[in-house]
Amino acid sequence: MNTSTEMLEQFVLEARECLETIGQRLLEIERRPDDPALLNDLFRSVHTLKGNCGLFEFGALEHVVHAGEDLLDQVRSGRLVYGTAMADALLAAMDHSAELIDAIATHGQLPESAMGPSQTLANALRAFLNGGPVAAAAPRPEPALPSQPAQPTSQPAAQAAAPAAPLPAWAQSLPDAWKALQKPGYCVLRYQPEPECFFKGEDPWALVQHTPGLVALEVLQPADWGPLPEFDCYRSLLGFLILSSAPEAYLQEHYRYVPEQCEIVTLTPEAPAAQQLSAEHQALLAQRLTQLWNDQISLLQRPAPTGGTTAAGHQVLSHLLAVRSELPQADAAALADAAASLPPTDASPSALAAWARQHHPLGPVQADPTAPAARSGAAPVAASEDPTTERGAHKVLKVAQDKIDRLMDLIGEMVVAKNALPYLAQRAETHFRQRELAREIKNQYAVINRIAEDMQHAIMQVRMLPVGTVFQRFGRLVRDISKRLGKEVQLVIEGEDTEADKNVIESLADPLIHILRNSLDHGIETPDVRLAAGKPAHGTLRVSARQDGDRVVLDIADDGAGVDTTRVRAKAVERGLIPADRADALTEAEAVQLVFLPGFSTADSISDLSGRGVGMDVVRSAVERVNGTVQLTSVRGQGTTLQLTLPLSMAVTHVMMIRSAGCRFGVPMDLIVETVRVPAEEIHHFKAAQTVVLRGRIVPLRSLNELLGMDEPQTLNSEREHAVLVLRWGGEPVGLIVDEFDGTSDIILRPLEGVLGGMTGFAGSALMGDGSVLMILNPKELL
Repeated sequence: MNTSTEMLEQFVLEARECLETIGQRLLEIERRPDDPALLNDLFRSVHTLKGNCGLFEFGALEHVVHAGEDLLDQVRSGRLVYGTAMADALLAAMDHSAELIDAIATHGQLPESAMGPSQTLANALRAFLNGGPVAAAAPRPEPALPSQPAQPTSQPAAQAAAPAAPLPAWAQSLPDAWKALQKPGYCVLRYQPEPECFFKGEDPWALVQHTPGLVALEVLQPADWGPLPEFDCYRSLLGFLILSSAPEAYLQEHYRYVPEQCEIVTLTPEAPAAQQLSAEHQALLAQRLTQLWNDQISLLQRPAPTGGTTAAGHQVLSHLLAVRSELPQADAAALADAAASLPPTDASPSALAAWARQHHPLGPVQADPTAPAARSGAAPVAASEDPTTERGAHKVLKVAQDKIDRLMDLIGEMVVAKNALPYLAQRAETHFRQRELAREIKNQYAVINRIAEDMQHAIMQVRMLPVGTVFQRFGRLVRDISKRLGKEVQLVIEGEDTEADKNVIESLADPLIHILRNSLDHGIETPDVRLAAGKPAHGTLRVSARQDGDRVVLDIADDGAGVDTTRVRAKAVERGLIPADRADALTEAEAVQLVFLPGFSTADSISDLSGRGVGMDVVRSAVERVNGTVQLTSVRGQGTTLQLTLPLSMAVTHVMMIRSAGCRFGVPMDLIVETVRVPAEEIHHFKAAQTVVLRGRIVPLRSLNELLGMDEPQTLNSEREHAVLVLRWGGEPVGLIVDEFDGTSDIILRPLEGVLGGMTGFAGSALMGDGSVLMILNPKELL
């Protein structure tokens, strides 16, 4: 893998982390818009994402992220109030950014059509900069654009209101073909690389090709190429004339490493009289002025700006003062003071930035202490360059997932190799009569077993993730669906720090989304219905997680209407899922479980939320696929609770080995309640059914040979007893009659593939220490 590919993968990884944080903070700020810590954290994440985009020239992505950054900067400074409409626009921009990141991850670049949607979303965000409400909570200085214009009273004021300086000669003689392409606000740039630039690692042609907003390009040839025999192909003699639609600050940022080789001029058309400017044009001009002013402050705040950057910033700020004088609301006295106090061209960058903040078009602003390299062009955080970051007293190392999976595979092979030692010891003792050797092998097995278990536990801890990684996406889901349905829903999340294996966490996503959608669509009522029932207008959806032994328990509860068992019975009969007489005989608790039948749905019409009959059945199948269970309880008028119980890890499976009809099988230990031996005479027969009474409870019995289609009867031991595995199935115990128990073992479960992939009743296979293959049963499918 080359360096550029590694950097791109690192960018995608960090961009997705930024987007996850941004989405979570947007939802939190919607509930707590006055929390400055949340706003600062959100702004830093957006700023980091924009800075990283600039490193790879992803213009479409940087365009929309930059607009979001400008908007959040105004919210953070108190000039705009965060509201639902703004949240919708920011979330839409985040969704679009996530799609662009996916395209970069897949193709390594953005599609050509990406700029169009980015421009639309950026315009929607920037619209708030003019029309957003002014924050009333914290009094701010009045904007320096009073409604009553003042007449110029001094020579500095007249100078400030004077038209901008004429264009340099090279910018006045642009190609004729460019006249039809020029628009107000476009920039022209002349770039003359140094002759020895190639030896400095520079690539002028690549730099020019990636110019932001590139509209037209012309190569400038030297007036004299010199004598042909002395021509040196390693010297750069060409120059470039560029027409760009991007703001001047973007071009300065793009050519930040060669500022002394560039000249940039903004093409401004002859301004109409101030009285002829419409309100819309005045607003656009003020917005553009503010944006360019902010960009200059950002460039001056960059670490170690060059002298060329400072001089260019001084020139742009003086030009912006002249443009500001064209606004009808311009205060001539304020402009005169600003022009008189403009630092000299050799002033320090910090002094010039401080002056720009003091004379900001929207009033003086304070430097941001949380972002010393704030806004445009800031370098990515150190974590993007160094894969280790320090958080408190702990250091975190970012490791690719496939490397962790490879470690787990190696641990699995070690487990298999370790399990071979007891067989080797037995063979040494029985076949070769080497009892001392067998004892030494067993001793070494105990040492290796301890080390392997410690390593297995350590790697499993690396794979453990908090369930909050799945929970954090639910806030957006609940917000969007509840708004679409016209409901008020409060999402409460508890126990998000509970940890489980990565594969278990990933398997939770789809089932939980199904459950939440069902709760929002069928469970929680609309505000008017809830108020009529004596409930609060807003419903509560609670998602909680906890660890119970070697299992993770998730509870999803709502305080909605509960399951209408009368309607559930009717729908199950209508769809032919259960006979009418059997449906009537069901208890309330049993009728609720009908929602798990394949194809069941109570929706009368198909929508994007429900009605397709693939809801709760999919949930149960997905949970059982990872050896989990689902329990549903509901009370009419009070709400519904679903409880998901899942294993902590799926990497290594502990199985009970059994024998039946001369074959050896494995059964996962987490499904086994107990093992018992039942005398044959205590088994009761009712037609084809068999039962036994264990500890005062009737337990149905099934023969494993019969379930597997083997003709041999189950064998008895010398005392005429059957070996019975008591399994947990649907919350009730079920006995599985086998021939013999054969101990326990840790195995690496491999799914069945090829022609065996469609076999039912088997969870997979495992390679044992003696080289044999152990078939692992799936009792839920068998029963």
